[in-house]
Amino acid sequence: MAEGDRAQWGDPRWRRELAAWLHPRRRGDGLAVPALAARVAQFVVRSFDMGDGIAAKDRQLADGSPLLAVLVTPDDTPASWIAAGQGLQHLLLRACAAGLQASFLNQPAQVASVRPRLRELADGIPQLVLRLGYAEAELPATARRPLEDVLV
Repeated sequence: MAEGDRAQWGDPRWRRELAAWLHPRRRGDGLAVPALAARVAQFVVRSFDMGDGIAAKDRQLADGSPLLAVLVTPDDTPASWIAAGQGLQHLLLRACAAGLQASFLNQPAQVASVRPRLRELADGIPQLVLRLGYAEAELPATARRPLEDVLV
């Protein structure tokens, strides 16, 4: 995780893309941040390599996680990506029904130089990495788009 964090944050193109996804809660898809902080957050993310700090934080998260799960597929094709998405949907719904929380630590699956090492630990092609466990406190619901915005 830490190596993936450092690789991603060290890439200015990745930081620009991440900054583009940051926006106030009131607007579309992306990562919601408080409206007053959005421009500052975008500037900081675009401008500074925070890989070492994020790596240390994510390492603590991984080390303290009750369960780390790697979702794998037999190959790395579009059909497998769809199957991975379907499997993830089932996993997240079952986890939610059991009162579990999930969060993503995908860096090892996303960073080309790290992914082969993750593959050595998994029986298949790693598509994503999840943390699963019970929350210590009730968390606020994630903002969702209105139903009429997503149904066709």
